Amino acid sequence: MTLPQAPEIAPAIAEIGRLTGSIENLVPLTSGQYTTGSLILMVSYGAHFAFILYFIMMSFQLAPRYRIVPIMSALVMASAGLSLMREFQIWDATYAFNGSFYLPMAEGQTFTNAFRYGNWTITVPILLTQLAIAFALPRPDLHKRSIRMIIPGVLMIWTGLYGQFGETGDFSRLNLWGVISTVFFVWLIVEVRGVISYAIKTSPSELSAWPKNIWWYFLATWGLYPIAYALPQLGYTGDIVVVRQLLFSIADISTKLVYGIILSRYVLRRSALEGYAPAAEALEISPLGAKVASQRGD
Repeated sequence: MTLPQAPEIAPAIAEIGRLTGSIENLVPLTSGQYTTGSLILMVSYGAHFAFILYFIMMSFQLAPRYRIVPIMSALVMASAGLSLMREFQIWDATYAFNGSFYLPMAEGQTFTNAFRYGNWTITVPILLTQLAIAFALPRPDLHKRSIRMIIPGVLMIWTGLYGQFGETGDFSRLNLWGVISTVFFVWLIVEVRGVISYAIKTSPSELSAWPKNIWWYFLATWGLYPIAYALPQLGYTGDIVVVRQLLFSIADISTKLVYGIILSRYVLRRSALEGYAPAAEALEISPLGAKVASQRGD
C-alpha cells in the first residue's frame, strides 16, 4: 500500500530526510507497519542473544580442535544482538504517532541501516574464518584461505555501505556501488568455493554431503542481502520499508544463527568420528557406534 505524504512533514524536513540517505526517514507508516517493523527487529536481536549460551555449551561436546567453532558463533550472536538492539532503539525513537500515521524523524531523530553494516564488518570475517576452521584446513592454508575470503567480504560491505546512502536520490549511486559491491561478492563466492572444494575432498565419507549442502545454503542466504539492498527502487512505501527490514533480519538469522548451528552439528559429528567420547555421547551412542550414527544422520 502506498501511503500519502503526511501533511505534518514540512518540505524542509522532507528534504533533510532525503539527505540522510534512508527511505525510512521519508515514509510515514501505518500502525500495523510500524508494529511489524518493531517486532521484526525485536525478534531478531532476541534470537541472537538467546543462542549465546547454546553455542557456549555446545563447545564442551567437541574435540579441542573444533571448540572454537561454536565459541565464534557465540561472539557473533553477541555482536549481532547488540547491533540489532541498537537498530530497534533507533527505530522506536525515529517515529512518532500523530493519530493517523507514525511519522519519521520525530524530534529530528533519523533512522539508518549503517549499524547493520558496522556489525557485518565485525561478524563476516568471523563467519568466514569459522568455515575454514570447521572444515579442518591445515594451519598455513587456514590463514591464507581466511584472508582471501575476508578481504573481498569486507570490501563488499564497505562499498555497499557507501552505496546505500544513495537510496533516496536518483539511484545512480545506489546502483553503481551496488555493482561494485557485487563484484566483491562474486570474488568472495569464488574463495568460499575453494574452501568448500577442499572440504568435499577431506571430509569423512559419512559427512561428504555436508560441505555441498553448506555451499548451497551459503549462496541462498547470503543472496538475500543484495535483494534487500536494491528494494528501495520499487518505491517509497511503508510496505517496502517493512519488507526490507524483514529480508535483512531473515538474512542475519540465517547467515549467523542457523549457519552456526549447522557448522556446530557438522564438527560434532566429525568429533565423534574421530573418536572423541563427549561428542559421541552427545549423539547418544558409544564411541564405537559414532560412525553408524553419522551414517544414520542422527
